[in-house]
Amino acid sequence: MLILTSSQAQNTFGTVIDKSQREIVSVTRRGRIATLVMSPEVLEDYVDARLAMQAEEQGFATEQETIDLLSAIRDA
Repeated sequence: MLILTSSQAQNTFGTVIDKSQREIVSVTRRGRIATLVMSPEVLEDYVDARLAMQAEEQGFATEQETIDLLSAIRDA
């Protein structure tokens, strides 16, 4: 994650937009995170990963376990 002050973000906004296409950019103000900048694709990846982690914590099968199960059923 790239971390910039609000002044840095203002002065390099084009870079912020470019970087946000690949990663979350954190903008701070007075030493605290003020906002996060990310592309819709990065947000989607983050949400998908978070939902997968929550599902695994709740005992649901992981993606690999699901693939393995479906392969075993197909091969049976």
